[in-house]
Amino acid sequence: MSSNKSRFETYYAKEDSGRVVYEERKNGLEEIQQLLELIDEVKKAPDVSEAIIPALEELNYKIEALRYSDISLPELKQKLKGYSRVPLGDGKFLHLSSFLTSKGEQKVVKSEDEYLSQVKKMRVNTMANLTNLLLFKEEDEHLRAFFDELKEMESNSSYQDIKTRMDHLTMSGIIKHYNQVKFEFLQNWLKPFEEQLGKAVQSMSPKEVQTALGKVENLKKKELEQVGMRLNAEIADQFRPYNREMHELMNGTSSDFWGFPEYRDEFVNLVKKIINRFTFKLENHYLVFQSADQTLAYLVGFPDDTFGSKKKIKGGKVGLVPHLKIFFNSGDGSFKELRKEDMEKPTEYYRTLKTAVVPFLGSLSMIVNAELSQGFKDSFDMWI
Repeated sequence: MSSNKSRFETYYAKEDSGRVVYEERKNGLEEIQQLLELIDEVKKAPDVSEAIIPALEELNYKIEALRYSDISLPELKQKLKGYSRVPLGDGKFLHLSSFLTSKGEQKVVKSEDEYLSQVKKMRVNTMANLTNLLLFKEEDEHLRAFFDELKEMESNSSYQDIKTRMDHLTMSGIIKHYNQVKFEFLQNWLKPFEEQLGKAVQSMSPKEVQTALGKVENLKKKELEQVGMRLNAEIADQFRPYNREMHELMNGTSSDFWGFPEYRDEFVNLVKKIINRFTFKLENHYLVFQSADQTLAYLVGFPDDTFGSKKKIKGGKVGLVPHLKIFFNSGDGSFKELRKEDMEKPTEYYRTLKTAVVPFLGSLSMIVNAELSQGFKDSFDMWI
């Protein structure tokens, strides 16, 4: 970790860092919790103006950060005293002391095993989110460094080493940067559904965004049903072995297959838009779509053998490389990949590819407003 320390050290000042550490301070928790609950009660009060909600949320963030601080108890109490007044602008303050609240239960991590368990959950969830964020933020060195750090933790089970790494990540501000980018990403992800949600996405609070995400799940399902497709998360794990290696032809590096670099780039951009439209958590690096009659399945995403490192592609571009694989239902609940070596003639293979792929991508391209070009469709014909 020491060799990587400098890349995080000065990104944010320590007092302005995000917090994701799971080991709380040993004293002052009751005072912290009381003030947090007080703020929550004030936000829920029916006569509280919407205009002060942002100030309360910012205050909530600052107090949460104190939960993991190592400052002395007197200093902590002094800070909390200052936080009992919420600045509203124009020299006005809201005095929280005019409200009452009840005490809450403390959730304190009490053992090394519990700490490691919490960090593991955070790492799995965060890496899944980073996978998707990096599709459109490939050049964000802070997100990439965060992903690499979490990846290094996969094979490490030492409490002290994990604790040291997490403390450093926490104080570096990289987590705050990640949270900011993720929130902006979720807002953009919800944008196509704004009319159905009945409210401008940019005006939504983090809590409203989370509620909207749940509503959008059903909206996405209906969109796919209209084009005869479904997103099947239940069978996704059984396709994991097929994502270890890139498809030899239908991928983001094979300009020979697509005929021209612009059609290869069209494929790359289309896959990114599909991924972005249908998920904000890309846990396996890929999605599995299935035809309505369940005869065909499509694995669309980013193969394991290229993910985690940026790869140069022809034309001087650098980026994550997508691929697409097709599967036929074997009739017993399993799927068999369409492969050239299983066909009698190469022309039969390419004809089958086009018959399956073009209608599938054409249907999804309508949803993401990226109509397929004729040149892209004709790419398959070069090999027939």
